[in-house]
Amino acid sequence: MSKKDKGKEQLTQEETLLNQNQNNKSENFKVVNLLEDIRSKKAEIVDRTPFDNFEDNITLKLIDQNLTELSDLVSSNPYIIRKTVESAIGPVNENVDILREQVSEEMEALNKKIDRLLPKDKKERQVELLRDPVDSNLLPIFLSNAGNSCQRKKDLVRAQLRIAYTILYHCGLRINEIRHLSEKDLQIAIEASQFNLIHHKTKKAHIHVLSKKAVQDLQHLKFEFLIIFKKYQYQYLFGENKPMTDKNLIKMVNKDLKLTCTKFNIPFNIKSHSFRVNMITNLLKVTSVQKAANIIGHSDIRSTMTYNRYTLSKTEIQNILDKTK
Repeated sequence: MSKKDKGKEQLTQEETLLNQNQNNKSENFKVVNLLEDIRSKKAEIVDRTPFDNFEDNITLKLIDQNLTELSDLVSSNPYIIRKTVESAIGPVNENVDILREQVSEEMEALNKKIDRLLPKDKKERQVELLRDPVDSNLLPIFLSNAGNSCQRKKDLVRAQLRIAYTILYHCGLRINEIRHLSEKDLQIAIEASQFNLIHHKTKKAHIHVLSKKAVQDLQHLKFEFLIIFKKYQYQYLFGENKPMTDKNLIKMVNKDLKLTCTKFNIPFNIKSHSFRVNMITNLLKVTSVQKAANIIGHSDIRSTMTYNRYTLSKTEIQNILDKTK
């Protein structure tokens, strides 16, 4: 071989080594970038976690160790190929994904705990229309039409509602407070001229005294008592074996009142609480708010005043003004 050919062959080998070296450097650069990406992922997870002792996690220590070994290997041996490093990095990526899921679950659990500790936003309370009172002019209409829309056991429902309307009108009780009344409770109330009840809202006992008119009206409902407690063998005013639920009872009474208002074109907002509104309004006409609160069972006179529907007439206002001179 001539010197010229030997020179060309040597030049070709040097070019091949140079190209191979350039390729190795390129692969080395890609691997370093890949390692830096893994490091950044690990740092991101650590930064996002709220736990102070997270650095002590064994999994994180293993990741750090693997990354350090891979970095040293690439630095000391530029001929390490990309696939070899990727196969070594595979377990690291899996550990990073596992850690990310763990952090996500821990963050979600922490957020739930924080939500339970933080005060909840108050729901906007819908303001309802004021209920009109059932006065002495409306009571006979509701009594006469009670239960007329029923298809089954009409006599039973009529008897129940007539007794309920009479008690509510004369005592101003809440509908839930007559739900547990038995035949014995009603007989004792008529004999003693009073109801001794536990208020549904405050869970406190209170005595509601019956007027003479109230006792007479209840005594006149003997036929209704016979239907409920003798014919149908009910243990409670609104319940055969146990009292009717409060929601069903309120729904039943309000439906009957609404049908009567529709039938007789009564242009008022009448609900089960309308009897209580009438009772308190009438009390405030003849006595002080403190005495009215005591009779009805309110511990705060502000509660009593919210039921007041009494408006002074022009003549009453003039009479009051005349007394001030």
